[in-house]
Amino acid sequence: MSSWILQDFDIGDISCQIIEFSVDNHSYVMLFNRVDATRTEEMISEKAEELGIDYRENSYEVKFDLKENFESDQFFVRPEVSISVPGMRELGRIIKDLLEFHYRNSNAEAYVCVAESTKLKRFYDRLAKLYTEELNFEVRMNLGEEGLGYEITTPSYKS
Repeated sequence: MSSWILQDFDIGDISCQIIEFSVDNHSYVMLFNRVDATRTEEMISEKAEELGIDYRENSYEVKFDLKENFESDQFFVRPEVSISVPGMRELGRIIKDLLEFHYRNSNAEAYVCVAESTKLKRFYDRLAKLYTEELNFEVRMNLGEEGLGYEITTPSYKS
């Protein structure tokens, strides 16, 4: 595993954690923000109902994007040069490793994410199939009206 540093930062009133990494000459950021730190109780209830899940106190929304998109506030714009197939495999492995790294540092009960496209959903589905057992996590897929949502529960999840 790499020597990642989980950095805290604020966007307005929202406190998040960020990790930077690179694959195939593309720089990425992965963001973790506690659900209860970014939304009101009412908003949390609405989102939970929309996805069909129960939010836990120590739950995080997780997203990743190109660093240049993040810095320019133009989220989820695809790179001009596509990532290679081996690069996609490496990206998947790094995302798995970063979830494990964050879990070990935060003891999160659950992670929630939404794929921004059907192509990204296929990528997430493949990651879930490859790594769920290895991480000892459980993944609920196809959540929400469009079926693009995921809930990843960890061994710390309290039912």
